[in-house]
Amino acid sequence: MVKLEGYLDPRFAPVAEAFMAGFSAGRDVGAAVAVTVAGDLMVDLWHGHADRRKERPWQRDTLVCMFSVTKAMASVCLLQAVERGLIDLDTPVSCYWPEFASSGKESISLRQLMCHQAGLVGFHHPVDRDILYDWPRFTRALEAEWPWWEPGSSHGYHARTFGFLLGEVLRRSSGRGIGAWFASEVAAPLGLDFKIGLPESDLPRCADILPARIRAGEAGDRAPAMEAMMRDFGNPATPTGAAFQNPAMGAGYMNTPAFRRAEIPAANGHGTARAAARMYDQLGTLISPDLLRQATSTHSIGPDQVLKSNTHFGLGFMLYHEDTPIGIRPGSYGHAGAGGSMAFHDPELKLSFCFAMNQMEGGVVSGGTSANLVAEAVYGCMY
Repeated sequence: MVKLEGYLDPRFAPVAEAFMAGFSAGRDVGAAVAVTVAGDLMVDLWHGHADRRKERPWQRDTLVCMFSVTKAMASVCLLQAVERGLIDLDTPVSCYWPEFASSGKESISLRQLMCHQAGLVGFHHPVDRDILYDWPRFTRALEAEWPWWEPGSSHGYHARTFGFLLGEVLRRSSGRGIGAWFASEVAAPLGLDFKIGLPESDLPRCADILPARIRAGEAGDRAPAMEAMMRDFGNPATPTGAAFQNPAMGAGYMNTPAFRRAEIPAANGHGTARAAARMYDQLGTLISPDLLRQATSTHSIGPDQVLKSNTHFGLGFMLYHEDTPIGIRPGSYGHAGAGGSMAFHDPELKLSFCFAMNQMEGGVVSGGTSANLVAEAVYGCMY
């Protein structure tokens, strides 16, 4: 029997109770939570196991894939490049990436890419699984793509293409990909144990991701927006199906060395909850207040062409919305990941939070039940 480990400020004792409740309820197998307030680490807990057989206890340095939590990390890299004058938010992407200009994409800007308005959510023609691990092939395929809607007229979640689009713009303008930029300009200065594309030496530290289990009654309790999304999910001729199922990766792909080593800046950042919370806590040291305000202001809000629900985005950040919340209250920004991970910052309370786990819950982007219950417990300790 493994025990709860880590550090907990006594004022946040209810957070430990909420965290452990996820294990008692059978939702969680292994997980970690971290909370900082005004730069001080208040919660840094981990518990459970890194594998299905429960043979590897979760450790302080266990790495876990946080899926789309990575999108915000990738976006910070692009915002830094904007601030350094390497790229401009409103200049056409084709000025940095000339081959991108074909098929109605000549006017798409970096701003539209970052707020999910570009309409490049997936491929119209079938592609094979290996393309996800082959940067040149994937970006060449994007060059030949055409938008699923008129860019700027609507928005829809760019589940996997987001990172390749931003990453190629950064590579063309700076000579570095997102993985390398993040390592040197974000992770190293802050001492973050978070990487986009793992070296071989880090693979043994990875927790295995366990696919979601459908519990009795859950499928029949879906909200109308979720029902609409699931109807299109398996059909690659729709924006939803193209975003998530072209290519269809099959079970267990996220636990393969190929996935963990690849640079997939929308979906395969591996790290600790402590690292993600610290990144948000220190975000003001990475980009200027003016650019951060712009990045966390509303750019896209309302019906999402892919997720079929109302979503709210800034420049690479999910913003709080009652239908697809990030955080607990308005003003919060961050990103959630498939299956239940969530990281965000509340600027009013100067609070940064991350919950990361390996047992996925249902849902493709929003933080799961455990993340939200633990976050609610955090807020209960703040007043």
